[in-house]
Amino acid sequence: MTEGISPKTKSRLNKLIWLIFVGAALFFFRTEILSASGSFLIHESELTRSDAIVVLGGNSLDRGQHAYSLYRQNFAGKIICTGGNVPSVLSAIGAPLFESEVSRRLILAEGVDSSAVIALSSSTSTFEEAIELKDYAERNGLKSMIVVSSKFHTKRVSKVFDKAFKDSGITLLYSGAPSSSYDEAIWWKSESGMIMVNNEYMKLLYYFLKH
Repeated sequence: MTEGISPKTKSRLNKLIWLIFVGAALFFFRTEILSASGSFLIHESELTRSDAIVVLGGNSLDRGQHAYSLYRQNFAGKIICTGGNVPSVLSAIGAPLFESEVSRRLILAEGVDSSAVIALSSSTSTFEEAIELKDYAERNGLKSMIVVSSKFHTKRVSKVFDKAFKDSGITLLYSGAPSSSYDEAIWWKSESGMIMVNNEYMKLLYYFLKH
């Protein structure tokens, strides 16, 4: 039936059939593939009592609330908030607070004593936060910390922090704050979830190439 077809045409047909097969497989298993691509970005630890809980800069609402929840569960008696960027919405209304201070105020509003919550405002990236926190931990004798970031950030955060803290003797644990704007289990059904996952894969590539 295909005797009169040239080798070049046969090759093209084979490629077309392969593309159709791959496309069909991607379609039928799309939920599993999308779920796995989100899960790949999450790296969390089994938590134990530590010297401090760290709230990384960005999304102070979700991360601050999650850190407060861990504090209430007695995972640590100190909370350290980082982030030297100023959220654009605060600049727009003339209230230029650092992300670290926003997180700190949110936690204090829950009734935590001010002596238990500090803000470090020199770092503006995950890499800079790791360096700043390592210096702070060494100067203050901290031996263990629970690092809180958004769930889909924890893979990249753990890679950056583990490298920065290598041979420091300081134990790092990671805990992801659930998003209040999308469900991580079905992130592709939300625009904000799609933006988050796309951006995080780009950041993973960037940090892989730069650090």
